[in-house]
Amino acid sequence: MVYGDRSSCSECEKAQKMAGKEEAGTTETSLPDEVMVGSEAACQARPAAEKSSKLLSGLLAMNIVFLGTAITLSAVFNSAAVPGTHVLILLMVLSALAVGWMTFHKSMTHFVPHQDHHAGAIWLRGAVVLFGVCSVVLDTFKAGYYLQNIDSADTMKVVYPIVEAVFISAQTYILWFHSKDCFHTYRNVTRCGLMLTLATDLVLWMNAVTDDSIHMELEVKEQTTHNGSRTQHQDDTNITRHGCQSELCTIFQKGVVLMYPFNIEYCLIASTMLYIMWTNIGRTIDGHVIHPKHKFRGHSIVWGPTLGCVTIIIGLCIFILYQVKISTDPTQLKPFELFYGYHIVLLSVMSLCSLAAAAVHRWEESGVDTNENPTRSLDVVLLQVAALGQLCISYFSIVAIAFSSLRLPLDVLNLTYSTLIIIEHVLQNLFIIQSLHRPHATQELATNSGERDEKDLIADPQQETLVLEAAHGVHDPTPPATFNTNTKEQDNSSDPNRATNCFSSLDLRRTSQVCLQMDNKLNWRRKFLKEISMFMLMSNLILWVMPAFGAHPQFENGLEKHFYGFSVWFAILNFGLPLGVFYRMHSAGNLLEIYLTA
Repeated sequence: MVYGDRSSCSECEKAQKMAGKEEAGTTETSLPDEVMVGSEAACQARPAAEKSSKLLSGLLAMNIVFLGTAITLSAVFNSAAVPGTHVLILLMVLSALAVGWMTFHKSMTHFVPHQDHHAGAIWLRGAVVLFGVCSVVLDTFKAGYYLQNIDSADTMKVVYPIVEAVFISAQTYILWFHSKDCFHTYRNVTRCGLMLTLATDLVLWMNAVTDDSIHMELEVKEQTTHNGSRTQHQDDTNITRHGCQSELCTIFQKGVVLMYPFNIEYCLIASTMLYIMWTNIGRTIDGHVIHPKHKFRGHSIVWGPTLGCVTIIIGLCIFILYQVKISTDPTQLKPFELFYGYHIVLLSVMSLCSLAAAAVHRWEESGVDTNENPTRSLDVVLLQVAALGQLCISYFSIVAIAFSSLRLPLDVLNLTYSTLIIIEHVLQNLFIIQSLHRPHATQELATNSGERDEKDLIADPQQETLVLEAAHGVHDPTPPATFNTNTKEQDNSSDPNRATNCFSSLDLRRTSQVCLQMDNKLNWRRKFLKEISMFMLMSNLILWVMPAFGAHPQFENGLEKHFYGFSVWFAILNFGLPLGVFYRMHSAGNLLEIYLTA
């Protein structure tokens, strides 16, 4: 069916071209009326079929996500009616279906006519592989932990990590090798399969967030029980419910808690890559467009990496001190002062850097890249949506501090920290979105260097030699001196494809020369942007490490919890913290792309 559709569209394009030539008087032949009518009908039916296919696959994903969310949240809030094993059964069924589709897709995909070079960046695929490996390790720890407690644990909890590990391994393979592909065969099945896999990732993410949230809730309740303000509550769905009787079990238990953030990040990053693959189905990419490969080079960048390393080292020291002191005595104020003080200074510097970089973009007077780029569009949407998590927490904290009757010195630090979080997110999003819509340095310089017309190129002997070599072949035994300008124009007029290849080769040579010039000397504005992007990249990494591995002062400071109530504030944090962690990782990836393309 797909091959027939593709041939019908090609016939329509040929018919339209022939009709255009007939109107211009350049041809004497004409197509029969039946062929023209059939081709036009096929081309009119193709967009409708594409929209129906997208709608069907989107509805499939939406229903799976709603069903998985309903069952997962029901198991959290009413575990007596909906046991946790029902959630595991649903996840195993979805994972098995997704693995079955990926196996079929791999066996049937033999030819990919187009690739989207903007999709599947190396940092994104590397992050998927890294987090995928950590997720498989997490499943290994889970299976080992429940095997150690097989008497009190359900058998389903031992089988589920194995199924999840197989799903993650198969999905990581597909994302690594096929994230750039624009599929043109079995479009309906491919769209539904990608949406099924994407929905499975979102349900897995929801399950991981709620499971990790239950773990944090129990930790908070244990601390409040120790202080005498609350009673301890045990939940059957939490992994810390079972008592460890051996040292190996304790290792598995600590490994599960340590690897949970990587599993959460893996599900979100995989979902974004699957969505890009879904949008690229049936897409046609111009094969003559030159896509320069960016390599990581220093470019004499010193201050950004140096300050970034200092920021990471200080942040790790404060993170360790915070965790140690909070675990021993959660009521002392010193760890909170260190945490808030470090973040206030860092967020202030990052806000100033983002503002300075945005001013440089305003000063550059360079154009905006308006070409179709689904990856960039998704990056912009994800930045804005993921920023809502920390913005939500910050605004609720500001309201709680402003209207609280009891004021403490720690509340002033919390208010300053929340305000700077809002400012930094807004300015950083402005900088990243502006940078993503700027043309790459190689494209901009190559365009400026190619503004001369063909006559100027032929007047230059070196450029004339390049034209002749590109038109007739570098290894042509005929000497280049025998070809003059008239001969070249005659050949190009007789063979337009040769002329196109000629100037494509010239563009490639210019781009290579521009890259060499850019390696030797950078514009001060570009160098300034590289310094800032590298510093902010490393700052976002340390701001990702802290909340991902357990530094949550919003749980321990107590102000918002007493102002809103435990259940309401805990629900707000469950929404905001996972999005905040994803925002930092996604921002770091975008900043790396900005550094490479500046």
